Amino acid sequence: MPAYLSPAWFTEADALLRSSETMSAQSQGVQLVLEQRVGESDSATVWHVRFADGVVSMAAGPADSADVVFVSDTATAEGIRDGSLSAQAAFIAGDLRVEGSINALLEHAEMFAALTDVLGPLR
Repeated sequence: MPAYLSPAWFTEADALLRSSETMSAQSQGVQLVLEQRVGESDSATVWHVRFADGVVSMAAGPADSADVVFVSDTATAEGIRDGSLSAQAAFIAGDLRVEGSINALLEHAEMFAALTDVLGPLR
């Protein structure tokens, strides 16, 4: 398994998302970009997931325009990734910040939750 947030990890994550029938079905008719920033602002690791009418992809780097942005430190991101911390608990504790359209996040909560399952092999 590639190291978390390494170039190989992003490549494998993108392949999993693009090949997922679940993600394809759940993102039909959806045009949305989710960005995640992990770490301090100047040295943050940033990536985005694009939901484009049945095609879901991931790429390292910031999005041109993100609808929803998650911001956390490295320890919080790692805890969410490995399942030792829920995103909800991190948000309530103030360790996970959400920027952008909360409505989009709520409207597509099931689709966002499916990301966890699809990316499970990278844990």
